[in-house]
Amino acid sequence: MSAAAYEFQRAVEEATAGTPYVVRGTDDGFDVTLDIVDAQWFGILNKAGLQKVYTHHVSVPEAGVYTVTDESQTIEWVAGVPRTSGSAERTYGRVKEFGVQKVWAFDEHGRFGVQAEYRFNSEEGRDLITGVAGQLGLKSQRGGAEKTGLVFAVIGGVGALVTAVVLIVAALMGKF
Repeated sequence: MSAAAYEFQRAVEEATAGTPYVVRGTDDGFDVTLDIVDAQWFGILNKAGLQKVYTHHVSVPEAGVYTVTDESQTIEWVAGVPRTSGSAERTYGRVKEFGVQKVWAFDEHGRFGVQAEYRFNSEEGRDLITGVAGQLGLKSQRGGAEKTGLVFAVIGGVGALVTAVVLIVAALMGKF
C-alpha cells in the first residue's frame, strides 16, 4: 500500500472512531463497512432488523486520486446472529439505496408497538470517505465497475438509437 493510501486509511479510521463503521486494509487500499459483529453495535443493528450491509472498497491508484466501489450484501439474522446470506442479491459498483424500517413487536411489558426504527442510506459510508478525502485534497475517480456500467449504458443507448433510426427509415420507405 502506498503512503498516500495509508494516510487516507488512517484518517478514515479516525473519522469512524465511535461509530459502527470499521476500516480494514486491503492490498490496494481499504474497505469501510458496518461492523455487525462488534458487541457495541450488534444489539442495536439486530434489534433494528438490519437487512443490508454496504462495503465501500477504496483504492488509491495514484497520488492525489482515489476510487470507491460500493458493494451491497443482504444480511440474514439466524437466532440473533448475523451472517451475510448466500443469496444471489449482490450489487457491485455505485450503489444508492435509501429506506426506513420500523420493527413492530411486543415489548417486555406485553405492549404492542414500535420497538425499533432504522433508517438506512447507502451513501452514509461513502459520504464519510469523501469528506475525509476532501480534507486531504484527494480527487475522486470512477471505479472499474462504474466505468464498465457506463460503457454498457452508452452502448445500449446507441444501439437503441440506431434501431429507432432504422425503423423510422424503413417505415418511411414503405418496407415496414
